Amino acid sequence: MKIKTYTAKDFAWTKWQPKDFMDFPDKAIAEIKRDYAEIKKVPAKERTFENTVVALERSGKVYGQKLNFVGFLAEVSSHKNVREAAHKIEEEYSKKVVDIVYDDLIFKALKEYDARKEKLVGEDKKLFDDTMRGYRRMGFDLPKAKRNVLKKNLKELSKLSLQFRKNINDYKDFITLTKEEAVGLPERYLEGLKKDKKGRHIVTLEYPDIGPFLENSPNDKKRKEITDKNLKKGGRGNIVILEKIIRLRHKNSELLGYKTFAHFVIEERMAKTPETVINFLRGIERRIVKKAKKEREELLNLKREITGNKNAKSEYYDGYYANQLKKKSYSIDNEKIREYFPFERVRKGLFDVYQKLFGVEFHKLSYRLWHEDVELYEIKDGGKTIAYFGMDLFPREGKYGHAAAFDLIDGREEGGLYVAPFATLVCNFPKPSKGVPSIMSHGEVETVFHEFGHVIHNILYKGKYQSQTGFHVAWDFVEAPSQMLENWTWKKEILKMMSSHYKTREVLPDELIDKMLKAKNFMIASHYLRQMFLALYDMELHYKRTKGSITNIYSLMMKRMIGLELPKDQLSPAGFGNIGAGYAAGYYSYAWAENYAADMFTRFEKEGLLNPKTGRDYRKWILEKGSTMDEIDLIKGFLGRKPNNKAFLRHIGVIK
Repeated sequence: MKIKTYTAKDFAWTKWQPKDFMDFPDKAIAEIKRDYAEIKKVPAKERTFENTVVALERSGKVYGQKLNFVGFLAEVSSHKNVREAAHKIEEEYSKKVVDIVYDDLIFKALKEYDARKEKLVGEDKKLFDDTMRGYRRMGFDLPKAKRNVLKKNLKELSKLSLQFRKNINDYKDFITLTKEEAVGLPERYLEGLKKDKKGRHIVTLEYPDIGPFLENSPNDKKRKEITDKNLKKGGRGNIVILEKIIRLRHKNSELLGYKTFAHFVIEERMAKTPETVINFLRGIERRIVKKAKKEREELLNLKREITGNKNAKSEYYDGYYANQLKKKSYSIDNEKIREYFPFERVRKGLFDVYQKLFGVEFHKLSYRLWHEDVELYEIKDGGKTIAYFGMDLFPREGKYGHAAAFDLIDGREEGGLYVAPFATLVCNFPKPSKGVPSIMSHGEVETVFHEFGHVIHNILYKGKYQSQTGFHVAWDFVEAPSQMLENWTWKKEILKMMSSHYKTREVLPDELIDKMLKAKNFMIASHYLRQMFLALYDMELHYKRTKGSITNIYSLMMKRMIGLELPKDQLSPAGFGNIGAGYAAGYYSYAWAENYAADMFTRFEKEGLLNPKTGRDYRKWILEKGSTMDEIDLIKGFLGRKPNNKAFLRHIGVIK
């Protein structure tokens, strides 16, 4: 099938100003109405899969695509007026579209088609089954009065979720450091910080600032100061918003006949029930709690040794001592390792791995996108362009503050063509400055492998339907393909491929690599215990429905599970972006997916990290199929057997 490719004109949307998109909500609504009218006028006896189910899946695509672009600009535009207008448009559309999609006659059309009892197979059957379940989950089996309440709540939820995310992105705070307060911090790091009028270094809450600071500053007072500020990210208003969101989620779930919001959400996931999730999380917690306690005791002993205070306690801002313990136990210096990972070298290694594994080529294009730092690439397979991706890598005012992949154009069959997918990697790595390149920590190297994995998962999809692309797999599987690809960043041959000291050009020496590999599982039980804490906190709100302040619940669980006392005025849930949006009742998904990721990697361990055949099998079974099949069947297809948890238990140090 011929592929629809793009020219510079197709990326004109990246330069849109508010005047270009303010009328999109109305135009999008009008488009959906027209498409729905076409579906509804088909006589019952003439209904087919194409004129009903496929037509519905493709309805509203033109302005739906344009609104997706606008939503992305809300996260990355350099212009505040564009971001604010784009957020406003998202909110306006989300309110209006609810009334349109709640169309009884569309549901009637689906039931009329269902009554014809046509036999469907493969991705067609999955599309129909998912569509019917989706409409029932929207309340189409409810009496009209209850459905109206549901619609009203959904509009409010959409508005609140957008505001919650915006409050996190827009939240700004910082600390300043005098020369004396900056003692112990790497010179390279200090050179990258801005200064105030008094010549003091400014450390913001952006990850490239706060992460290295908490790891390397011996100044307890300053680490506490910035951690306290970070614990309030999002602001008190976000606590109020999140509490409203949680109440509305539960109300809607009860209207639809579900016991809790967690039951509603997890029904569509691999796990199927919240009880399965709780058992999974508690099972891991039981296996690691003793080891985590031992790790914390070792950390506290070092803190007492360094401070000379025999009565010192473990604190929530003690990341510095963890870094010192790592140095002491493994002679690891994270800052020294960082010097071997200039971004350009890492990217070359990243590209080399992905191109060799999946049989594709990346070619840089010269089109200017939404910012001068952004780069655009096309992907070729056998000399033919099949997809595109962007890379937006450095922090700037108002930009999305974490690392993520955004799907901008989803692959699908349309009008006799295959629409080339386009996704973008958005990160916030240290920006080059004063002749110093962007230097990455090994953790950031893992991040870029992970997030680029999401990009590849989306744009190597080969199915017919947009709703079955890589980003649309079950939410507790969506992380697995990317988590699997993180493993390459822990293999000696790959580390040598993508390392080059930013001054000497020397590759990462064997001695340092061996130390890194020995230290890989440093504090691993504590890491996973924190993951269990966050996932169980999520379930506490959405499954157990524990009464009380969500901030108090957070503090109490932190004290009980992690053994750390947070300040009384902390607002951690205000900055917990995952449960304000897509990972609500789903934070468990990270560990759940990691279990499958570890098992899938066993084939590469056995057959070769850069084995093209294994890579092509992975592309065929995991990347190209998206959600055209149940996820468990994709895993079985790739592994040639039923998956198990042995590799994951080895990974977290529970078994050998």
